[in-house]
Amino acid sequence: MTLDDYEQAAASVLDAATWAYVAGGADTQLTVRANREAFDQVWLRPRALGGTGTKPDTSVTVLGRRLALPVLLAPTSPQRLLHEDAEIATARAAEATGTVSIVSTDSHYALSDVTGAVGSDSWFQLYAYRSREDVAATVSLAEDAGATAIVVTVDASYAARRITTRRAGFRTPVQVDFGNLRALGVLTGPIPDGARIERLPLTWDDLGWIRSLTQLPIVVKGILRAEDAERCIALGADGVIVSNHGGRQLDGAVPSLVALEQVATAVAGRGLVLMDGGIRSGVHVVKALAYGADAVCVGRPYLWGLGLAGQQGVESVLDLLRSEIEDTLLQLGADSVADIGPDFALDARRATGSAAG
Repeated sequence: MTLDDYEQAAASVLDAATWAYVAGGADTQLTVRANREAFDQVWLRPRALGGTGTKPDTSVTVLGRRLALPVLLAPTSPQRLLHEDAEIATARAAEATGTVSIVSTDSHYALSDVTGAVGSDSWFQLYAYRSREDVAATVSLAEDAGATAIVVTVDASYAARRITTRRAGFRTPVQVDFGNLRALGVLTGPIPDGARIERLPLTWDDLGWIRSLTQLPIVVKGILRAEDAERCIALGADGVIVSNHGGRQLDGAVPSLVALEQVATAVAGRGLVLMDGGIRSGVHVVKALAYGADAVCVGRPYLWGLGLAGQQGVESVLDLLRSEIEDTLLQLGADSVADIGPDFALDARRATGSAAG
């Protein structure tokens, strides 16, 4: 009945090491917890006698495509840890529910296999490996496979201190592979024990260069500062994703929701603003929209569904979120997600401060 139910069910069927890899974050996992707790600090303000009482419209337009709900599937890897159909199941679920799956460079199945299995859009999330020549080859791979956008992730260049994963003894299972990295020649030997190959750290010059490589829309993932968002847009990015990598990189990084408002204000309609991190309900989705997001991305929640029932499990998670978004809009007196703006939300800390003053 809730995403927490999916989390508990997935935890009960996955082995301890796999669960630690999926659920865990960096060091003390402060940011993992804070991502979720930040939503508890935002109150929604229903509009009295608002709305028409009809079924609310949950659709949004993202990079020119109309989505049935303001929820995209964030890039995660390697999904073969959870189900044999991995990214193919996820992409099919996204297609069936009217949204988009973002396929990771580190996916088990090569992007061409994923896009070949669906008839709708898939975006490609770019990690940089080895050299500019390899990055250019990765962009070409995405174009050749039919990706409709490239998501450049900038917050995971360096290995993270994922203590819970190490303590659980996680080692990459033999059934997991990295199809894109094999196709690119980046991976030629055994699978890394920790499911990670060292990456090429990106610079602002690199981002501008990547922009010059392709006519596809570019979205930059891992932005937490307003000035960084402005610089991305100035370099030609079509949007940003406010994200701290689900708390998996830097322990103590600012929660995504806390950073969202300033980033959205800085972008000011000049590009797409997405966010991820801590979303566990349709209420959370609407709070993010009120803070300036055009839509959100979810990661761990759909992985729980994938681990429980493959494509059907991912679809079930998305159907639940859409139902919860519809209920939240009705309760707020809003006919559409397009109606949601900052007047629907109140930061509890600001409200407390105003009252005290």
